[in-house]
Amino acid sequence: MARLLVCFSLCLLVACGSSSPRINSPEATDWESRVLGGPPDARLVVRLDKAKSDPVYGGAPTAYDRPMDPETEALVRDLDSLELWFVADDGRASRASFLVVVRGRPSLDTLRRHEDTRALFARTPERLPSGVLAFDFSDEETPLGFFVLPSGTWVIAAGRIVGRVRYQLFSHAEEPPPAPHDKDAIVALWIGPGATRLSGVAKHADGFEELSLSIRSSQRGDMELSVRFADDKSAKQALAAADALLAQLPAAQKALSDRCPAWSEVRIGLERQSRSLTGRLSNLPALVRAYRSGACKYERKGR
Repeated sequence: MARLLVCFSLCLLVACGSSSPRINSPEATDWESRVLGGPPDARLVVRLDKAKSDPVYGGAPTAYDRPMDPETEALVRDLDSLELWFVADDGRASRASFLVVVRGRPSLDTLRRHEDTRALFARTPERLPSGVLAFDFSDEETPLGFFVLPSGTWVIAAGRIVGRVRYQLFSHAEEPPPAPHDKDAIVALWIGPGATRLSGVAKHADGFEELSLSIRSSQRGDMELSVRFADDKSAKQALAAADALLAQLPAAQKALSDRCPAWSEVRIGLERQSRSLTGRLSNLPALVRAYRSGACKYERKGR
């Protein structure tokens, strides 16, 4: 599992130093409307099952994969996917609601043994008529519910939506439908205007109002980052900044390639359409394979 996170982190670091944007603003599904009270302001999907079965990003561990903390490794070993929904209630982060669905065979016993969560899960849960186990971790400021479905799926809710989630699971224990996402994506992220306009966020958003990110399977071999800006001026400024970075790319890529030849195969493209920028990082599998095989070495801290 550690090697998957390393691969994704590596891809994100490269992308943040280059381009951006294409946007598909998702409409709310019926389930989202019932549980969230309307469309979400952000969604995140992490397909761990797809990553683990991928011939490049998954497979048997190698001697060059970075190890993960054993407790974390035990927690995520049997997970298939993680989905997160965010609702920016009243435009204030302090009143935001979150919904997290953890699918697969997550181990509740691991949480009961983990140093950071042992006390919470020592409490006796309530068993709802549907058979769902319900833990109430609310405090005076924030409602927080943790639900374990008979299938083993976890549903975690925080904020005003906790009551809605409990209502949905009280008599029926059906699995929440998967969050909409690119079917080829291992990681899919969408952030909408409701999140980017939050106080404390907007002033750092540099004029963008929507963002989407997809890291696709090694068969597709690319990552795409899309940003839509609030106006043409912001889009032009972002394009100018991205072009300035891209102008430095050949020299930077040559320096990286001198240490790891696989960097020479990476390609970065940038396109502007009206107020949107779309950047694509291609040929990632060769780079990941080079690090996982030991042909390229990770930089050690302090060197």
